[in-house]
Amino acid sequence: MVNSRKHYIDRFSKAAIDSTKGTNLFPSVVMAQAILESSDSKGNAGNSQLAKFYNNHFGIKADIGWKGKKVMMPTREVIGGKSKMVNAWFRHYDHPEQSFNDRAQFLSKNPRYITAGVFIAKTPEAQAEALQRAGYATDPDYAKLLIGIINSNKLKSLDTVKNESPE
Repeated sequence: MVNSRKHYIDRFSKAAIDSTKGTNLFPSVVMAQAILESSDSKGNAGNSQLAKFYNNHFGIKADIGWKGKKVMMPTREVIGGKSKMVNAWFRHYDHPEQSFNDRAQFLSKNPRYITAGVFIAKTPEAQAEALQRAGYATDPDYAKLLIGIINSNKLKSLDTVKNESPE
């Protein structure tokens, strides 16, 4: 669904860009993650149950420290090299843009993303690989999937906005 994906990118590009200001995060990676994590089984971005009904476009789970609303949902995880469905708690947002902003907060407050080099990556590809190293997702092809989405949708055009951390 090229039109569906294009519509999604048009709809959420500003949220992706705004959420990266002052973070060293690439909007192209944000958008690729949003597309991947919010897609339904047919690949339609923004059409997963979690995105449509709970405004969570990044599959961010609600761990014990989460104080906001949450919802239990089935999710596919790769455990011991095997794909299986499990139930997990996810964050529930009032608006999609809250999900985009919370993603940056979630990454910056979790030391594993800093240690993996997410915030010092020089390219979107390196940032995608750092997210995988940090364990953002259990899919062993996560970085490849993100890079494929970035390239096939020309998402690097979103990175033209300077988004470095203030010094």
